[in-house]
Amino acid sequence: MNWDSIKTYVVLTLVSLFYGINYSVLKIIVPDYIGPYGFIVFRVIIAAAIFWMIHSFNREKINWKEDGWMLALCALTGVAVNQLLFYKGLSLTSAVNGSIIMTLTPVLVLIWAALLIGERITRTKIIGVIIGLIGAVIILYQPDTILTSGDWRGDILVLVNAASYACYLVIVKPLMKKYRPMTVVTWVFTIAILFVLPVGSFQALEVDFGTLPPNVWWSIGYAIIIVTVLVYFLNAWTLVRVNSSVVGAFIYLQPVFASLTAILFFEEVFLLKHLFAGAFVFIGVYLVTLKK
Repeated sequence: MNWDSIKTYVVLTLVSLFYGINYSVLKIIVPDYIGPYGFIVFRVIIAAAIFWMIHSFNREKINWKEDGWMLALCALTGVAVNQLLFYKGLSLTSAVNGSIIMTLTPVLVLIWAALLIGERITRTKIIGVIIGLIGAVIILYQPDTILTSGDWRGDILVLVNAASYACYLVIVKPLMKKYRPMTVVTWVFTIAILFVLPVGSFQALEVDFGTLPPNVWWSIGYAIIIVTVLVYFLNAWTLVRVNSSVVGAFIYLQPVFASLTAILFFEEVFLLKHLFAGAFVFIGVYLVTLKK
């Protein structure tokens, strides 16, 4: 394994770490202080503004005739549908159901990549995805709640969300090869404003910023600066260097880091299943990243 590969995998691990922490951070913000759709509006608009500030130093022209429709599709699948359906789905079903369904994302990435861009599905990748899926489900599965809570409508919305984000990881890759990652994510978030504003503007206008405590402000900053701006850019950067299926496989690390965050900072009990599940996840990710 060369240095470039190591650097890419370290970045993907950091992305999963940031996402894993975000599950606990979002509980501080939504829905007690800001409605979920309203928060999505803030995330998208502020992130787009930050991307434009960075992008202005080295602007790159887009061939709108050829790639405009693809950027719009990426904005729809990777930002608007992804975030809106995820929040709406979780409001209808249980967090456990939603988390387990989201572990299907790497499987869906593998399928989309094969169908849309002809990415080869090897036996090793299939085994890795299955092992990682087992590990993620072990972490999230709670027999005392999984059968008594949740709504099939919410489950479907979360599943559509997972399929949408998986599709985004695949269709955005050709754009990353053609343009700089910052150029792509800047326009993706700018176009996404048109999709999320009609849905979340009312909740956004209801927020009383003067009553928000410091911990909520810090949480908002983390969710927007780290999990939105930095993570989307880093994901874009890695897609230039590895296949979509590899990026998707690292999603299995998110429940591992989410569990560690809850154990270290929110007094959740460490169980033996976390150790075994973590081993399954890391083995699965390792197999997917193998080039031969």
